[in-house]
Amino acid sequence: MFIFIISIVLLLISGFPYLYYLLGIKFGKKTLPVTVLNEDQYPPVSVIISAYNEEKIIAERLENLIEGGYSLEKFELIFIDDNSSDNTKKLAESKLADLGVNYRIFSNDSRKGTNRSYNFALGIAENNIVVTTDANKFFEKDALRVLISRLLSDDRIAAVCAETKPFAKSAKERTGGMESVYRGFYGRMCDWESANDSTYNFNGSLVAFKKDIIGSIKENKGADDANTAFEAIRKGYRAAYVMDAVIYEKIPPNIHKQYKQKVRRAKRLIEATLSNLDLLGEKRIFSRRFYPVRIMMYVTSPFLFLLGTVLFFISLFIFNAIAATLLLVLLLLFVYAKKSSFISSFIINQIYLLLGLLNIRKDMRTWESTSV
Repeated sequence: MFIFIISIVLLLISGFPYLYYLLGIKFGKKTLPVTVLNEDQYPPVSVIISAYNEEKIIAERLENLIEGGYSLEKFELIFIDDNSSDNTKKLAESKLADLGVNYRIFSNDSRKGTNRSYNFALGIAENNIVVTTDANKFFEKDALRVLISRLLSDDRIAAVCAETKPFAKSAKERTGGMESVYRGFYGRMCDWESANDSTYNFNGSLVAFKKDIIGSIKENKGADDANTAFEAIRKGYRAAYVMDAVIYEKIPPNIHKQYKQKVRRAKRLIEATLSNLDLLGEKRIFSRRFYPVRIMMYVTSPFLFLLGTVLFFISLFIFNAIAATLLLVLLLLFVYAKKSSFISSFIINQIYLLLGLLNIRKDMRTWESTSV
C-alpha cells in the first residue's frame, strides 16, 4: 500500500506543470489578434536559411518563401549550405537566380549547425530585422507579414516566432497525429506565456528578431530558437509566440527518423533551459511564474513520471499480478494504437524528454535531414 501511495504522489507531482498550463490555457490571459501593417509600413528584412541535404524540397521551399507576399524590394536572403553531401547548394542557387530576389549564398567547409551558421549570417546581414527559418518548412500565405507586424507592434518585443503545425497529410499519419496533438498544446502554452510576459519555447521554423538587440545567438549550448528568445529576455525585452502566423512541417512517417528528431529537439531545449538559470532572479512574470514550471516540466517531471509509473505497476503486481499485467498490456496497446490522443502524446513525450536528459552531454548541434 505504501508503494502505491508513493507512486500516486510522484505521478501527481510529475503532472503538476501540465495541469498548471491547462488551467492557464483555459482561464488565463490570451494574446490579441495581430493587426497587420499596411504595405508601406513593412521594413526591409534579412532572411537567413541554413540547409543540409535538402535537395528533395529546397526549390519548392524557396519558391514558397518568395511567394509569401513580402515585397522583394525589401527582402534580402542569406542562404547557408551546411556542407551538404547532395545537390542542395546547386539547386538552391539555380532556383534563387530565377526568383528575382536579392540573395547571397555560402557554403560551410564543415558541418557547423544552425547556431554557428546563423551567427555568420548575422554578421553580414544588412537589415536590422532578421528572420531565421528552416529549409524544410513551408509558410502559410502572409505568415511572414503577420510575424513582422507582431514584432513591430510593441517596442518591448525583441523576438517573435510562428506557430508550427504538421501538414494535413502528415497529421493523418501515426507520427504526425501525435505531433499534431503535441503542437496544439505547446502553442497554447506559449501563447499564454506571451500574453503575460514572454516565452522561450520558440519554434525554429520561423523566428524574427531585432538585430540591434539580439546581435548573436549562443552557439555552444541550446537550440537556436530558444537561445534567441532567451537573449531577448536577458536584455529586458519580451519574446512572443504568434499563433496567427502559421508554418507547416512534414513529419517523418518513419518512427526512427522522428525519434532522432524529437530526442535532439528535447536535448537542445533542456540544454537551453539549464543554461539560463540566472534569469530566475529577475523580477518579472516570466522568471517567477513560467520559467520555474518549465524547468520542472523538462527536468523533473520525466524522471518522476517514469519512477511513479514503475512503482505503480510494482504495487499492482504485489496486489494482483494478473490484473497488473493486463493493465500494462492494455496501456501499451492504447499508446501504440492511439498516438494522436492527449494521453499517448503525453506519455511518449515524457520518454523523449527523459532521453533528451540522458543525452545532455552529447553534441547534437548538427542534424540530419528529415525531409520526405
